[in-house]
Amino acid sequence: MRKALFFLGLTILLVGLIFLTISSIRNWRLEPIKTTIKTTTGSWNVSENLTKGNTYVLDIMSSIKWRDDYTDGGYETPQPVDVAIFSPDEGQTKLQAFFIAQLPSVPGYKSTFPSLVYVEYGSVDSDSLDVDESYPQIRFTAKQGGNYTASIIEETLNWTRGPPREIILYKEIVENQNLYTNLLQNSGVVCLFTGAVISVWGARASKKIRIKLKKKVKK
Repeated sequence: MRKALFFLGLTILLVGLIFLTISSIRNWRLEPIKTTIKTTTGSWNVSENLTKGNTYVLDIMSSIKWRDDYTDGGYETPQPVDVAIFSPDEGQTKLQAFFIAQLPSVPGYKSTFPSLVYVEYGSVDSDSLDVDESYPQIRFTAKQGGNYTASIIEETLNWTRGPPREIILYKEIVENQNLYTNLLQNSGVVCLFTGAVISVWGARASKKIRIKLKKKVKK
């Protein structure tokens, strides 16, 4: 009976952990922030006033010129684009965004549009940004609010020429929790507490029984 209570407590604990795990899963969506590419001497820029604590994703869309140059170059490895992000305090984060496309199998056709597939960070302004190096696009959390500017540097754009078709900034939005999620969280906490109490009580009771049996054996 005591062992049954102990294992029952463990089972309830496991159920509580499952409930909490499910309830911790968040639904994320990316909300695009309308930006306009501004051309300055030697770079193409987008600027936006970002909010402290929010997470953002920056994606770069290839132009027709980029696609044509990729096709003509016959590149089989990802090609880099140098990007700099300027923080409100004038700090700078430097990175390379790598693009790859599928070359045509038939002569005379164009490749697919080169897509940003991974990012390599050089220097990071850690006072202003917390970057996610595992994300395929440029993803970061703003540590301070203010105006941020992302720049594509023309001088080092060796495999193609001209601006990208678009530079898109997204804001990550966490969907609001619903009643079902809150119920799972509360149930998980209750199960963890109940399971722990039953398991401990069952284990102690079993220990007391074993001690009594040992004393009887000695007699």
